[in-house]
This record gives sequence, C-alpha cells and structure tokens, in this order.
Amino acid sequence: MRTSLPVLGLSILLLGTPGPVASQEVRTFDVYTKGIHAAELTLGPGRYSIRKRNPESGAWSPPTTRSSAPAATDTAFLLPGRIRHLALELPRLEQIPWGRSPAVAWPDAVTLYDRQPERETVVAGRTVRVTRWSHRDGSLPVDLMVDQADDLVAGIDVRADVVLVRRGYEGLTTVSRWQEPTISPARHGYHLAERAMVPMEDGSRLATLVYLPRDAKGPFPTIFVRTPYGISNLILEYWHYVARGYAVVLQAVRGTIYWDAANRSEGTWDPMINEPADGKTSLEWLVRQPWSDGQVCMQGGSYVGYTQWAVSMANNPALKCIVPESSMGTAFSDQPFWGGTIVEGIAYYVFFMLDKPILPGRTWNEILHYRPLIDLDRYATGEDIPQWKRLLSHQTNDAYWARQNWYRSTNPRRFSSLQISGWFDDDFAGTEANWALMARYGQGPQRLVIGPWKHSYNADRQLNGYSFGPTALREDIWLLKQQWYDRFLRNKASATMAPTVDYFVLGSNQWRQANTWPPAEATPTPWYLQSDGQAARLRSRGQLVRNTPTAPGAPDRYRYDPTNPPANWYDFDQMQRWEDVQSFPYDVKDIESRPDVVTYTSAPLEEDLTIAGNVMMILHASTDARDTDWWIHLADVDTSGRSNRITLGVLRSRFRDLDDPVNRAMDRNYESERLLSGNPDEVVEYQVALRSIANTFKKGHRIRIAVMNAMNNYSFPNSNTGGDEARVTQTIPAAMAIHHGSLHPSRIVLPVLPR
Repeated sequence: MRTSLPVLGLSILLLGTPGPVASQEVRTFDVYTKGIHAAELTLGPGRYSIRKRNPESGAWSPPTTRSSAPAATDTAFLLPGRIRHLALELPRLEQIPWGRSPAVAWPDAVTLYDRQPERETVVAGRTVRVTRWSHRDGSLPVDLMVDQADDLVAGIDVRADVVLVRRGYEGLTTVSRWQEPTISPARHGYHLAERAMVPMEDGSRLATLVYLPRDAKGPFPTIFVRTPYGISNLILEYWHYVARGYAVVLQAVRGTIYWDAANRSEGTWDPMINEPADGKTSLEWLVRQPWSDGQVCMQGGSYVGYTQWAVSMANNPALKCIVPESSMGTAFSDQPFWGGTIVEGIAYYVFFMLDKPILPGRTWNEILHYRPLIDLDRYATGEDIPQWKRLLSHQTNDAYWARQNWYRSTNPRRFSSLQISGWFDDDFAGTEANWALMARYGQGPQRLVIGPWKHSYNADRQLNGYSFGPTALREDIWLLKQQWYDRFLRNKASATMAPTVDYFVLGSNQWRQANTWPPAEATPTPWYLQSDGQAARLRSRGQLVRNTPTAPGAPDRYRYDPTNPPANWYDFDQMQRWEDVQSFPYDVKDIESRPDVVTYTSAPLEEDLTIAGNVMMILHASTDARDTDWWIHLADVDTSGRSNRITLGVLRSRFRDLDDPVNRAMDRNYESERLLSGNPDEVVEYQVALRSIANTFKKGHRIRIAVMNAMNNYSFPNSNTGGDEARVTQTIPAAMAIHHGSLHPSRIVLPVLPR
C-alpha cells in the first residue's frame, strides 16, 4: 500500500503491509559507527542479507540471509544507535512518495521531515542528485537521504555519528572524512588487559580498567577517563578509540558507590575536593606502565570534564590534550556556588551520588524551603551527611576550595583543549571560565564549540518549543575529537586548528566562526535603563535606550520578600529528570509580570541586531537589607510579545568588591565579603556578569532586561539578613530601588557584531 494524504503541504504516509523493496537492483548498504565499518546490508529481489563486525574481537560474522523482507522482530537486522530499526523499515520508507513535497510525515502524522537543498555526488561515474530530509525539531534525530527515484541512500544518527549509507554515496556523509589519511585507521578489536586497584597517597585504591588494542604491539598513546558514574560498561562508549590503536584507561573516582558495585573505588567521595591529588597520582601511575608510550589525552562530560581540569593542575608533561564536554568549572565559577549564591541543584546531586534517597512523603519543593540549610540533609534523608555540611561550611573561596582551584596558578598551560558546550547548559559558566583561563595562559592550540544545546549536548533541534533549525546539531563532533587526539598524540596534521571558535547564533539559527572568544569584532555597546520611577508598578514604563542619559531619573522602588521569591521556570520536583531542569529558553512573561521583577524594554528594532560575546550589567541599586542577590536576565521579545530569556547572571551583594569581571569569571575572587550598610539611601554600583551569548534580535523584536533579587529553583534565595546563609532560619523583607539617569547610569553592555 503506497497511499499519501496531502495535508497543508505535507505528504503523510498511511502505512500498510510492507511491499517489495522499491528498487529491483541489488544494493549494498554499509553501516559506520564513528567512521568504523560496523555492518554490511545487501538488498535485492528475494534477498536480504546482513553481516556485522564484532567491535571486541574485530571479526566479521557470517552473513544472515532472508528470502523476504525481515519481520519487525528479526533482531539479526537491528543496527547500532538510533538507526536501530532502519534496515527493518526500508520497505516502508521506500513506499513514501517523497517527490517534491516540502515536508513528509513519517512514521506517524506528528513526526515531520523537512526537505533540504539537493546535493550532487558522483556514483560509479554518473552524477546523481540526493535530497536530505531532516527531522524537524527532533531530539536525538535520525535524518534521511533519498535519491530522485525515492530510494533511501542514507540514514544518519546525527548525534552519535552512526550512518547507514548505500555504497558509493559515502561522500554525502561523514564517512568520507573518516577515511582521510590524517585519521588513524580502525584495524583492531579490543580486550581488557588489566583490572588494577591504583593506590593513592592516603592508601585508598581506585578501580581502574585498562583496554588495549587486540593483536597489536604497544606501547600505545592513551585516552584517560576519570568518572564518578561507573566504569564496568563504559568501554561501550570508548571502544572505537581502541580500534584505532589507542589504549583506553577508565577509572572510578574515589568513594562513589551508587553506580557500579563491580568496579568500586575505595575512600570517601567529597564533591570535587580529591580530584586534583588523585588525578595527579593516577596519571603518574599510568605513564609508568609498559603499555603506555607516555602520552595522554583525556575526555568526558560534566563532572568527567571537571576531572580533566583537576588533573591538569599537576603540570605533568605527559598530558598533551583534554576534551572537556559540558564541563563543570571550579567551586565558585560554576557549582556549588555561582555569583556567590548557593546553587540548589547541588543538594540533589550530593544526595544522589551518595545514594541517600529522600524520605517517603518529602518533595523537593518542601526540602529546598527548609531552614537552616546546614540541616537540610537530615530533613531530606533522615541522616547527617558530612559532605553536605562541609560544603556549606565554606561559602567563601577559602583554603578548603583552593586545592581544587586550577585558576589560582598563572603558570603556562602546555596542553591543548577542545571544549564543547551549549548556551543552555547550566555548566556553561564553567566552560566560559576555562576558556578565559586558556586564552590567558594556554600555550598550545585551543578550540571551542558552542551550540544551542543543553547539558546532554548536541541532542536537540528545539527546546521548550523554540526551534533552532536543521543545522543546530553537528555531525562532526566525534570526528573533531578523533582529529584532536590524532594531532596531539600521533602528530597527524589536520584542519582542526582553525577556526578557533565555532558558535551558534540564536535567532538567525546559523553557525559562525571566530578566531577568539569573545569575537574580536564585537563592540561593547551600552543600552541604558530609563523610566519615570514607575517601572516596578507599570511594566510599560521601563525603557531600554541607546542614548546616554543627560538628566537624573526617579528610581524604581519595590519590595522583595524572600518567603515569596521569583522563581525559575521549572518546578524543582522535576529534578527527578535531570535533563528537564536547566536554563532552557522559555517565555518568561509570567515571571516578568511580578511586582518584584522590574523590566526595561527597548523600542521595536528597526533592523536586525546581532550580539556575540560577554554581557555585562552595570547596576546602580540601593536597599535597606544587609545583603541580597541581584539577578539579571536578558530576553528577546518577539512581535507576538513572547519574551524568550536567552541568558542570565547573578551577584551576591556581599561579594561586590571584586577586582574585575574576567578574574571573577575565572574564580579568583569570592575570598572576602563585605555586608551592605542597610542605609536605603546608599546607592551601590554592581557589575553583574551574565553568561555570554550569541543572538540575533530580529527586526521588530525588542530587547528586554529584567532585574530581580532571587531565582528560586536555581539558587537558594538570600535571606536579606546578612547572616550565615547556611545557618539562618529567618528572612527579612527589604525595600529595593533601581537607580538610573545621569547620576546613576545603570546599563546593560551588549557585544554587538557589525552588520
């Protein structure tokens, strides 16, 4: 059955019983996983055949053959990654009349594929035209390529770089780039060569698995991974490096107990604190082994990115490069403290990592409102948790945190870094700070990729209904990482050194490149806050203007009550799904409409305005509180009035005496604190750094700044008392005033790109 129903320009397939494969010729498809030949599929009249490569042994299986289309339950024809069922779906796919439709629904009426421009390639000496169909707004999408006869020529798991491609059409995919001579060839299986318990300086032993290329003679360059999330099955994520001739060493950091009973390290896990010393000792052990050639690179995301930077503190020349992905930064550049505030998510993370479930009947919303915070552990879990109490007992950047603070040293960093993160990753502040560090002290090549992504990066073409278009995901991420290792561990030439920065511009939904970050061509441009003193009461009265103020302005006054704080867009009980609770784009009109959130909005723009780089708020404010937090968000307001928050920042008042924003971002401040006077007439200037961003404000859109004193469900609200926020039990409502005009020129400084 090959019936289509045209609806609003779509061609919606009504699936019936699978018919014969559309083409009557014999066709061979190959499957590649990160450029490694993993399977071979042959289709023809009355013949379906598949054979697969075993990644561990490196050997190929005998062909499995069927005389008719395999059933949906035929596991022999399952493929890797998100293209798992694609071989089984080929008969249905090739019944679709792709034709010239702008969009097609498959495999159901709500999953839409958009036509992209045709591309030409040469196959067996003839030029053929192929259309790519991208999964519209897909998460972990599979894209398709179809020729002019409506036959499938490729299916692509974009994020994982798993490709099913008809033989001869490799040039349309990443496969041809993986086959370039500058890439280490995949010639090996892998084997577990050693299970080691590596001793640390205090006698604790860390579980370590060593995988080496099968049937190959060392020594080998090594990719080293230190993780708190279990190592027993981790080789399934890294085997392709062993296939290309690298040793892969997987180590469980000390004391983590939740994830992996089979390969558990000794000692006690303290968030972040032990990683520099343990990483140093482990790296020294690694390069002494007979299978090591003395050259090491590292890889991994989130906390596993953190462990790479921690190892780098040892200045061991064996460390040639690192690849931190969505990496955490140090304690005061990212977590558990940001802008001097205490990030609420750290409570969830610590209890989760220590396998301390919350008590029955408790909700996270209840837990996070409990005071004092120092006893939140007992209220939540019924136990005193030493790691929680230690963390909250050190709310300044003191000696406790100094041992993990890689920003303290001004020594040259002789390793190279390939950093990957996303605008909507809550650890992006760490990537910003680490990039600033390497821009100042790095001696080797550096590279940065920033996409429109959340913490699990390169996975989504839309977030919260905001679409980033078909190019939002990169097909070459795994290729870039391989090129990085081949360059720094094998001295293979590649094109990965330029450009320095790839960044995605929101709004225009396009990638740009730069030689530095922030881009050198961006011009810091102030936009001034202006109102008649009624902006806190009437949102329409707060304006954002380009002209420097020439007259004093009346301050905008409001009251902030810590018992009823402005909140982030999500409910914290969504922490049960970690990926749901980040700083995604969101229509924040409901937050901006609160009486304790003051907004300043530009007139509709007469032409597109693109920004890229660091955003800084110079805020003049007064309060009768001894301490408070100043939160700023930047929003892009479209022509329908939807207010999309694109970036944000915060500064706790007691940490206002910081030397400069660059050092602040690099966690070289927050060492001392000074409370406010409590005099409501004393105007204080604050420099509030927002996370950097790239965005095109379209013609007709408006720029909006919102100022508030809390973002509940992100950081614990300030009590306004000036007391120890770990131990206070009471809060104080406070009078707030935002000052502007010629005497107090509050302004947002945007990095504007030339037209």
